[in-house]
Amino acid sequence: MPELAATDGSPSDERRELGEALRGLLDVVVRTGAGPAELRAATATIDELTASLAETTVQADMSVHADSYRAHMSLVGGLSHPIAPQLSLLLDGDSGTGEVVVGPLFQGGPGLVHGGIIALLIDHAMGCVAAGPDRPAMTARLTIRYRRPTPLGVPLKVSAALDRIDGRKLHLSATIMAAGEVTARGRRDLPDPHRREHGQRVRSTG
Repeated sequence: MPELAATDGSPSDERRELGEALRGLLDVVVRTGAGPAELRAATATIDELTASLAETTVQADMSVHADSYRAHMSLVGGLSHPIAPQLSLLLDGDSGTGEVVVGPLFQGGPGLVHGGIIALLIDHAMGCVAAGPDRPAMTARLTIRYRRPTPLGVPLKVSAALDRIDGRKLHLSATIMAAGEVTARGRRDLPDPHRREHGQRVRSTG
């Protein structure tokens, strides 16, 4: 198999526009009533485009800074990611809040957000609070309590906070709210790689 040509993976307007276009396409695909001929034509067009785009790959570093390739390809909030539901959190110290509207691509029960997507949003929110620009946050345990169905197509408020630190373990919590009511709660435990055994945080040198 020939080696693929590698290109710069830096975020760009064109990548963001492609991600947005694909998200729009997928929302339509799960609802379209197009006939067989239109579906075959669409499949042929997509196959041709896939083959063209597959001729190159990107050289991506491991940075998670806001303008990095990984950040723009985040499964949850990445502006260039083709299925990311576009949750963006505003962080304030040891907490963060954000808003997202989940579309039909992630439907579980009729008109409802799939439970796995709820877990994804909660896990991501707590990870954003726990992690830093160059500090990963790997989950050790995640629990979700589904309080009531979460509707599609409406603004959902996602909130997360660092509740306490026990030695080298961080304990976080998060909620999802729709129309002022909590629909799901989550808790997450994870080790903090920037704390030593005696509990003192290691200062990052950048």
